[in-house]
Amino acid sequence: MIIQAISDLHGQLDFTIPDCDLLVIGGDCCPDKFGPFYAINAPEQQLAWFENTFIPWVEKQPAEFVIITWGNHDWCGHLKSNAEYGKKVSVVSDGPMIVNGIKFWLTPWSNQFMTWAWMKPHEELAEVYAKIPEDVDVIVSHQPPYGFGDLYPNIDTGKLEHIASSELLYTIERVKPKIVICGHLHGGHGIYKHANTHI
Repeated sequence: MIIQAISDLHGQLDFTIPDCDLLVIGGDCCPDKFGPFYAINAPEQQLAWFENTFIPWVEKQPAEFVIITWGNHDWCGHLKSNAEYGKKVSVVSDGPMIVNGIKFWLTPWSNQFMTWAWMKPHEELAEVYAKIPEDVDVIVSHQPPYGFGDLYPNIDTGKLEHIASSELLYTIERVKPKIVICGHLHGGHGIYKHANTHI
């Protein structure tokens, strides 16, 4: 199976995905502003864009199946957390999906930061990730695990610090998935490895 994985489009759709069997989208699909409206105050405007612009774009991509989770900019996901669009596209927040026998778990959550969507404090994230079963092959998380693609400058010191989720890292160590697909921190793109898990 050929899998293409992307994240953090923020409404930018001026490209085409290479041919694949499965396209995985790890959140932040939508732009934040719609005319005078910001998505935080008008999630219904964002949902209309997602269904009328994003889904048609996704359906045109050369992939047999598409699975999507939300990200911290996707306020509309709180209005419609799970959805099926035709036979090709599935949106899953915080749950399982099986594609061609491969077991995925998709989760949109990130560490609490300001007042964005899909964020929880550490103790609640631990509860969220504890639901991921140990037979999962691929975790699709909007945020990365601590120490992998998560260096970000400290506002006060300017020094780079790891800021992602230790709870997700512990979950990866428990579940031992083959792959973790994530986004969220744009500067952390790349491929990493933790034990036998590719991130």
